[in-house]
Amino acid sequence: MKVVALGGSLRINSFSAAALRAGLAVAAQRGATTEMLDLRLLDLPLYAPDTPVDSLKGAARDAVGNLIEGCRNANVMIWASPTYHGAMSGAPKNAIDYLQHLAGDSSPYLQGKAVGIISIADPAPLASMAGCVHELRAWLAPTRLTLNSQDFSPSLDLTDERATRRMTRLVEELLMFRTAT
Repeated sequence: MKVVALGGSLRINSFSAAALRAGLAVAAQRGATTEMLDLRLLDLPLYAPDTPVDSLKGAARDAVGNLIEGCRNANVMIWASPTYHGAMSGAPKNAIDYLQHLAGDSSPYLQGKAVGIISIADPAPLASMAGCVHELRAWLAPTRLTLNSQDFSPSLDLTDERATRRMTRLVEELLMFRTAT
């Protein structure tokens, strides 16, 4: 079972990246293989629908290739985004747009996979994130998380007891989905 986390922000001390690391830690404790697709580290170029991945140069081609292969090889995914002006931030949405490159796969897009979603600071991004999950033909985990800076320690560990319980429930739902399919 492979759990892939996608998201974060371009902030050095990203709470959404910290949330994804917490989710991956729960998954690893339950025996899953994990991969983090941290958008700050990937440094993706802006998605251009008419630009083939092969035409991208150097680091940009590698970043997009890593994103696409990571998503393609996931059994389940966890997405996280900060809330910027009442919506999902541009970095996660840009990454999600690149999943158009999975349209020609034998299981197009994210068909047959489950995705759990997390927002930071406000639940507003959850609706658009859920819409993206459905448009990419994936199943949406019932638990959706909204976390705040107070849920984390100064070293960005998820420390709030309630938030930790909900994160565990989200990851367990994803793992149960995969086991049931």
